[in-house]
Amino acid sequence: MRALLALAVLAPAAEAFVAPSGYAPRPLRASSLGRAASQSAASPLSGVSMMAGPRPLHTDGKFTVEKATPELLKELDVENWPTWSTKGSPKYVVGKKSPLKVYDCNELSYIIEGKMEIESQKTGEKVLVQAGDFVTFPDEFPCYWHVIEEINKHWFCYDKDGNPDR
Repeated sequence: MRALLALAVLAPAAEAFVAPSGYAPRPLRASSLGRAASQSAASPLSGVSMMAGPRPLHTDGKFTVEKATPELLKELDVENWPTWSTKGSPKYVVGKKSPLKVYDCNELSYIIEGKMEIESQKTGEKVLVQAGDFVTFPDEFPCYWHVIEEINKHWFCYDKDGNPDR
């Protein structure tokens, strides 16, 4: 499909093209060609998000915390991700330092409710995480959780290439 879209962008505005399979798309209008031509030459659709739904924000193996935007929440379809809560957890108790947690996958979490500090076991650095934040936990990241308010979060796990980890 992407190849057909790329061919359509390159076709003259008044002419249709015929794909090898015999599929003949509608002719492009000049206004469509103008929009497409304004995109990068290397990737005619570079300004268009082709991926909706869960995906990582970072694949560089770093722990990050950043504020979510309404647009990104919608684009990633976050409300349909699984949820998890510290409520009732013997490991993640409000006011107590958790046992060491070492992530066994890459995880992107969206904090729905609550507040905690994440302490890197390697550096001792503490980072505040709270409602409205996206948190990227890289595979093999060792940390402690200091739960300040019960956490309720959406989460998504992915492999080293950014594909869903099933």
